[in-house]
Amino acid sequence: MMKKRILALTMAICMAGSALAGCGGKKDAGTESGGTSQAAAAAQEPSSQAASGGAASEGEKAYGGEIRIAANASPATLFLPQAPDTGCPFYASPAAEELGRMEMDGTITPWLAEDLITDPDNLTYTIKLREGVKFHDGSLCDAEAVKWNLDKMIESGKAAELNNPVSVETTDDWTVVIQYDKWSNNWDSVVGAVRIISKQAYEEHGEEWCKINIVGTGPFKFDSFVQDSSLRFVRNDEYRIAGQPYVDAIEFLVIPDANTQVSAFQNGEIDAIYTYDSVVINTLLSQGYTNIAQKSANLANIKYVLFNSKDKEKPLGNLQVRQAVMHSIDWENIAKALSGGYGEASPLFCTSDSWAYHPDAEFLAYDTELAKKLLAEAGYPDGFDTVINTVSKNQDIAVALQACLQEIGVQAEINVMDASEMNAKQKADNMEGFIMGNGTSWMDFTNNYIRLYSSEGIKNQGVMEFPEDYETALFAAREAKTLDEKKKQLQTASKMLVQDYCMLFPVSVIYNYCFVQSDVQDLNLFQVSATQWTPEAVSRSGK
Repeated sequence: MMKKRILALTMAICMAGSALAGCGGKKDAGTESGGTSQAAAAAQEPSSQAASGGAASEGEKAYGGEIRIAANASPATLFLPQAPDTGCPFYASPAAEELGRMEMDGTITPWLAEDLITDPDNLTYTIKLREGVKFHDGSLCDAEAVKWNLDKMIESGKAAELNNPVSVETTDDWTVVIQYDKWSNNWDSVVGAVRIISKQAYEEHGEEWCKINIVGTGPFKFDSFVQDSSLRFVRNDEYRIAGQPYVDAIEFLVIPDANTQVSAFQNGEIDAIYTYDSVVINTLLSQGYTNIAQKSANLANIKYVLFNSKDKEKPLGNLQVRQAVMHSIDWENIAKALSGGYGEASPLFCTSDSWAYHPDAEFLAYDTELAKKLLAEAGYPDGFDTVINTVSKNQDIAVALQACLQEIGVQAEINVMDASEMNAKQKADNMEGFIMGNGTSWMDFTNNYIRLYSSEGIKNQGVMEFPEDYETALFAAREAKTLDEKKKQLQTASKMLVQDYCMLFPVSVIYNYCFVQSDVQDLNLFQVSATQWTPEAVSRSGK
């Protein structure tokens, strides 16, 4: 009876609307992809990624047409140095290019940069830029512009995303040198992911203007942005790679409702849907559409629950109480209910193929009697009152958790807030109770754990404790000299995060699905990572 009540409540909220999916990626289906394995080739030759809305494109590609992509929400900001999540740079990617791109094997090759050079002896990371590349406003994408982007990230409290550099300096017009005080094995990935915007546009128009406009070097120029409606880019005829882009415009159309997304796709009003919403997936699969997304650690979303483990004056500051909460979770059934049957449970905050997955990981067994016993031993035989903090898109998680807590005598009020308020509070505030989350999965979780769940991170400082041995293992993963050592330390930290200290726990791992119209080629969504795709390569056949 208890299980039926939990599932009934969870399924009800799951069917109420669609959840926000992750962003896009690219695919290699037999030819070189994205930034190719040779930096010079990536820079000078048009992209010809094989992954597309189905099969690889063959022969000469057609020009013209537009690409319309369904989005569940607008980006929080277009001023990327202050981006609070990975969605913002994804939406901005038609205009703002990344310094490097991830390949299928996880390595980073130069894209906007000409070369990316790691010097472990001198603890420096050097960015060599392509000479003569211009922003859409005509200003040069030179060393000063790139340094300004990195400086703005640091000023905005995002130094941890760059691994906390000691200094950022220019050594000539086209070279930026980042100095560190300790070795890290992830400089390529953290610096390579930075998308570069115009310094001149910021100086001429100011920060508020930059939050709703964007000037980059990319294959498309910013055209218009209507909050909660659309974000549109138009072809950049002076793009640095000859012959690209192929289409005339790319537009994100905000369509929060799952049924409306499906109808728009069926009617040809949108060209691509990326989602893990079961309503969309079931409908389109049943009608014969093909999911083009790959399934890997870099291409999943994880719904999770974060404890306030820092406030020792409240019940959740007690490890036994947190363990009791986790023993109240019916792992497999909750994972399925939160995903319309497509999700899976994980004992750790990662997928089973991630480098972070510890081989000895085990679920804290679903046992409500044991949970009540632990609560009693912790001094709460009659339970307690608490708060579940969430944004609207994560209310399904909140409802499921609330039902589980009720079965062990814990009464939780759901507090729904908007995303900007949640982001602001998570930066420093001591938020009582739980925080519902929904994040991108990674093969290498080192950067993500440090960025969000460590004392060096950009948020959660007011709600998380950071045990010394947990951070020792986590930072050791970043500084490891070999991949095997990195995996070992990361797995240790991952197990401590969820199982040993119960600071957070995943409730459902959901792999994204992506559907595109049959005439769309080389879109490259959800092929390498959930944050990377290739707008310069997309085209429409028969145009």
